[in-house]
Amino acid sequence: MNKTTVRIDRLSLPLMIGILDFERLAPQTVEISIEIAARIGPKPTEEAQDYVSYAPIVEHLIALSESRRHIDLVEQLADEIFDFLFTDPRIANATVTVMKPDIFAQAAGVGVIISRENSAT
Repeated sequence: MNKTTVRIDRLSLPLMIGILDFERLAPQTVEISIEIAARIGPKPTEEAQDYVSYAPIVEHLIALSESRRHIDLVEQLADEIFDFLFTDPRIANATVTVMKPDIFAQAAGVGVIISRENSAT
């Protein structure tokens, strides 16, 4: 079994996120990066469906954005992303970065980087 890294880099979405009063009024830009360590065969193919696709992950996050559901903390968003990722037993572990680029003019962004192991594998 090979270990392959699947990466989503700085997916930028408008999300309802944050605990401050102004953060509850309108969506703000959130940048999400995900690095996934996947256990897949040596030569994955479309026909065998033995690969980890980034498409359903991106589609899931876009649907979350479109729902306009409020999330209090960037950590909670990361937890939701891990829950979605770890439904796939081929994913051994992942690192999720959630950044809010527009909070402080003096910073390129603020947020969290969290790494977790998939306990289901």
